[in-house]
Amino acid sequence: MNMIKSKIIQYFFTWFLLLLSVTVLAQVESSKTDNLFYKKKELNTGGKLRGNSEREEFLTDETRNYEETTTGEANFQFSSRYWKFYDYMQERLEFNFEVGPFGGFGNWVDSSNVENINADNNLFGIRSRISIDYSNRYYYNQKNYTLVQIKGWARYDWFKQNSEGTTVDSFGVSTPYIENSADTKFRYGFEAKAGWGWGRLNPMNNFMLSQYILEKFYAGRNFSDKEIRMVAAEIYNIKSRREIINGHNNEMETKLIADFLNEKMLLTVPDNLETDWEMGEFLPRFNGNRVEGGPFFKYFNREPDFIYGAFIQYENAKYSNFNWNRNFSTNISYNRYKRDDWVVAELNIGWSYFPNLKKQYDFGVKYVPGVSINNSSATGNFNHGLVPYVGCFSQINSKSRVEFTFAYRISQDEKLMLPGPEFSLSFYGSRY
Repeated sequence: MNMIKSKIIQYFFTWFLLLLSVTVLAQVESSKTDNLFYKKKELNTGGKLRGNSEREEFLTDETRNYEETTTGEANFQFSSRYWKFYDYMQERLEFNFEVGPFGGFGNWVDSSNVENINADNNLFGIRSRISIDYSNRYYYNQKNYTLVQIKGWARYDWFKQNSEGTTVDSFGVSTPYIENSADTKFRYGFEAKAGWGWGRLNPMNNFMLSQYILEKFYAGRNFSDKEIRMVAAEIYNIKSRREIINGHNNEMETKLIADFLNEKMLLTVPDNLETDWEMGEFLPRFNGNRVEGGPFFKYFNREPDFIYGAFIQYENAKYSNFNWNRNFSTNISYNRYKRDDWVVAELNIGWSYFPNLKKQYDFGVKYVPGVSINNSSATGNFNHGLVPYVGCFSQINSKSRVEFTFAYRISQDEKLMLPGPEFSLSFYGSRY
């Protein structure tokens, strides 16, 4: 019975992957692309509070070290973000640096042929991390593109740790274990993807601002999609001239867009436009479909240390109107590892609500099923997890931002994901 069940799961994942690829290709191929451009650079500095549950494992032929920790952090944060979405290329680069105090509690196991230590621990210290994330989608025509994505990160912790537990030696004798120590940790990892894709996600930020201006200042008039796009194109022309070193002049930019509305659109000059113009600086908001796939690899200086495999991903974003965006994505990957292989999928459905040009609210849920495949080619147990999430982004003024995210991981088996909450709260100033 178990063998039959394993075979059923194997065939289910195989046919699900094939069906998904055929379906999404048909969906993307039937869509029409009407490109919008977007370009922005920004520098952010501020503070960030973060809470999360972490785990790590290190294995050798003789030893095993395993640790689970719930941590909280208070960091100074510096980040740089750059987006360039053109007709022939969509490029993104993000750099992030954080440093500050952190604390946590949890348990750890250190076992070998000589002894086995199992202890609860509390720790407090200083944590620093740095990361970089780059992606490039180069378009050979309106829909066909190649993908390159590279990520890297490093983290250094200096901390004091108090541990209490038991030690069991090779003869089975148990003794109390108490240790207070100072220690450091250096963790790092990187990953890369390459592949081919079909379709396009169009950035709607300038279209969003264009629609808002036309509907607010010229209420009662019906504007065509072509007219909204004309204004959006001028907004792009104005904002793409910004230099991050010198900043930008809201008054001058407001005059440029007001003159365009008056001279090119034959509309009256709107009053108090500058108040709205300086807002609306959201992360890229998309509309469209794309599917992509190819090989990937990941490295982490703990277990699992090196993973490679292949993935296929479909993304669909729907710009319903100024207030609403619906986002859907699904990803399936085959992960090759020195001990066990596994197939994992992630389905994400979420919505974004924009009540005005200052705020954005996000909510949704991720479903993550997975199955391990042992080296003996027998399929392991089927596991799945659920991750509901919410978020909020608020612009206090033209430069000050507040951002909050919260997610809760619900997992059937801790092998797939570590259950528990994860949150972050950021206060920062933005220069762009």
